[in-house]
Amino acid sequence: MEVLFLDAPFSGTVELSKDTLAYLKKKKYKTVALYASVQFVNNLDQVRKQLAENNINVITSHADRTQVKGQLLGCDNYHNSLNLSKDDSNAVDCYLYVGDGKFHPLALVYAQKDMQEMKEIVCNDPLIKKMSLMGVQDIKKILLKYRSSLMRFLTAKTIGVIVTIKPGQEQFRPSLMLEKRYANKKFYYFIDNVVSFDQLENFNFIDVWVNTTCPRVGFDDQEKFTKGVINLNDALMAEDILGRDSVLTRL
Repeated sequence: MEVLFLDAPFSGTVELSKDTLAYLKKKKYKTVALYASVQFVNNLDQVRKQLAENNINVITSHADRTQVKGQLLGCDNYHNSLNLSKDDSNAVDCYLYVGDGKFHPLALVYAQKDMQEMKEIVCNDPLIKKMSLMGVQDIKKILLKYRSSLMRFLTAKTIGVIVTIKPGQEQFRPSLMLEKRYANKKFYYFIDNVVSFDQLENFNFIDVWVNTTCPRVGFDDQEKFTKGVINLNDALMAEDILGRDSVLTRL
C-alpha cells in the first residue's frame, strides 16, 4: 500500500508572546537555540524578527530525520541527534521551542542528560500565546529510574532486546553489536510491530530490557518496565555514561 505523508502547517500568525520576550530579556539571554515542531517551523520569520529587535542571536541546526533546519522531533532526545556543533552548543544560553504540547520540547531536556550542565528550555505556544519553562525537574524521576536501569544492565546476565518492524525504527542489525560488546551476557530478541508491555511480563527470566524502537520508549515508559529498560545507544556505552560527570550521574 502506498502512503503519502503531508505536512499540516499552522495558517495563523506565529510570534513570541509578551511573556516570552519579557522573560528572555529578564534572564539577559543573548543567544538562543531555536527549534519548532513541523506545524510551525516554516513560519518563524516574525519570531526571528522579534529576537533580532531585542538583540538576541539565533542558532539552530538540522536535526537527524527532520526535513528542514530548525525542525524538532520528539525522538531527537540525544544531543548528537540535534547536529548542533560544540561551539554553537556552548554559545547557547537557552533553548527556545515554538509549538504546542510538551512531547517535543521534552526531547530537548532528555538531550542534555549527559551534559555537565542543563540549559533551560523556554517554550512559546503560538496557539494560546503563553510561555512555559522546562528543565531537569520535569524528568528527574524518570532519569533516576533510567540511571538505576543502566547500573542493573551492567550486572545483568540475561538481556531482552526489543525490536520493532516499523519502517524507520527497525534496528535489529545494530542491536547485534551488543553481543560483541558484552560477550558475557545472554541476549534474547523480541520482535513485534509495537511494544506490548503487558506481554513482556511473561518473560520473567529477563533481568533488564534494551529498547531499540523509538528512544522515547526507553524514557517515557520507564514505569511500564518492572525489570528496567535502557536504549540501545546507552547500552553500548553504559560504563562510559555512568563514569561521566553529567546531569544524569549527579541526580
